[in-house]
Amino acid sequence: MKLSLDDLDHKILQILEEDGRAPAKFIAEKLSVNEVTVSKRLAKIIDGGFCKIIAIADFEKCGYDYLLPIGIRVQGDKLEEVAEFLSQQKEVFSVNVVSGIQDIEILCATQSLDETKVFLDETLPSIVGIKSIAPAIASNVYKFETDWTPFANEA
Repeated sequence: MKLSLDDLDHKILQILEEDGRAPAKFIAEKLSVNEVTVSKRLAKIIDGGFCKIIAIADFEKCGYDYLLPIGIRVQGDKLEEVAEFLSQQKEVFSVNVVSGIQDIEILCATQSLDETKVFLDETLPSIVGIKSIAPAIASNVYKFETDWTPFANEA
């Protein structure tokens, strides 16, 4: 049986988007429902895989001064191998196989210019299967959200 979220579930999620540590009692009071109802709904939401409650670090406050969007072209049939290897790198926090000029796009964060230089000049070129890289450094971040998933259209 396929689970779906209803209006109450969405209201619970909206509160958690504002404060991921909001206790069930607080949510229940805010929505004028029973605390047990909120607890059961939270279990359904989490167990159903609709969301998970996690802490998200602010990369700038954690000392990562450089945000690097990088396009990568891959040789022949090495796409999966390169994507898997990139996923293991400590600087990389997003790996996407894409269509277009690039084969893979990654998003990285580094703490210093020296770390950035090593990653771009040594780490990436040493990965077997990478044909070329198109690095950039984000000079000004206007929007960086991690809570962008639209729950209204869940599958």
